[in-house]
Amino acid sequence: MNHLPKIIVIIFLSFISMNTYSQANTKKLKLYGDVRFRTEMDRNSDKTDGTTRDDRDRLRYRLRFGFNYTLIKNIEFGGRVRSGNPANQQSPHVTLGKEFHSDDFSIDKAFLKLKSNKGLWAWAGKNSMPFWEQNEFLWDGDVNPEGIAFGGSFNLSEKSKLTPVLGHFIVGHSGENFSDDTSLSIIQLKLNTTIGENNLTLSSGFIKGNDIPDKPDGTHTFLIDYKIWATSLQYKFNKIGLVLGLDYFENLSDYKNNSDIADVFEDQTTGYVGSLLYSIKKFQFGYYYAHVEKYALVDFFAQDDWVRWGTSDYTRSSNFDGHEFRIKYKINKQFNTVLRTYFVEGLETTGTTLETGTRIRLDLNIKF
Repeated sequence: MNHLPKIIVIIFLSFISMNTYSQANTKKLKLYGDVRFRTEMDRNSDKTDGTTRDDRDRLRYRLRFGFNYTLIKNIEFGGRVRSGNPANQQSPHVTLGKEFHSDDFSIDKAFLKLKSNKGLWAWAGKNSMPFWEQNEFLWDGDVNPEGIAFGGSFNLSEKSKLTPVLGHFIVGHSGENFSDDTSLSIIQLKLNTTIGENNLTLSSGFIKGNDIPDKPDGTHTFLIDYKIWATSLQYKFNKIGLVLGLDYFENLSDYKNNSDIADVFEDQTTGYVGSLLYSIKKFQFGYYYAHVEKYALVDFFAQDDWVRWGTSDYTRSSNFDGHEFRIKYKINKQFNTVLRTYFVEGLETTGTTLETGTRIRLDLNIKF
């Protein structure tokens, strides 16, 4: 029997009791969470062998609870638990209709963080990826790496700020059929500046992956190295509510002599994304175009929104070209609803046909 949900409830009740007992601790403890209700439809999904996946309609939910606690000045620790399959790091969502059985919860974050008065910080444990991105194409926001990270924020002028980050994360160890050096390292510089009434953000960074498996959780057949250079531009026209986004990432590794990688994929190492977001009153309208080649990124760490390809444990979020159309309505600060439609097609295949897919999602998001 899985006792983790009971343990989670006891932990959170203990924190709430501590907070109630001492009013002084209200400034030390912060509780937060969110709930999502989703309806999803998948259509027109072709496989590489020439057959078609069955149409799929799903009702889903996501539930997350977290806390941050300040031990002493400039030192805090935090944690979060989430719903969903613990083996699937990309998705905390649960599909309804499983004969009323209890669903899984798992530890999503657990970290210790140090901050200085000069804008420097460092954390160790399991926490959000500090590599800045304006979308989740390169790295899914639900994938929280385990290791150490350092960063800071430095004012270059009244209108410009520079934000560097460094990190090293453990992906697997030899006891799980990985190599002794299955890891990721990151470095990034981000510049924010104000131009008149507008805001410009530029970032450039590097993600180095050592002995990363082709599939997660010990199910892999070979290991691969990544050297991903990623750069982004975001320009906000604040007066008219328009945001322009451009992203480019290139895996600099050479796979032409790698016998484990199929010939059609050996030069598939580039990705780029263009986006337009327009906000008016409580509405936001968005469009994204994405071209993501097979080895432009680590596909089971990237977003899992666009494609249905993969298994219940992970999504193969690469080797596609497609479009997203989005409408978001902000009910208030805590509530919003988002309608998204995706049209995708595969870029290369070792089979007889390219994979395809059409997906429609409607989300109701609640924060507290």
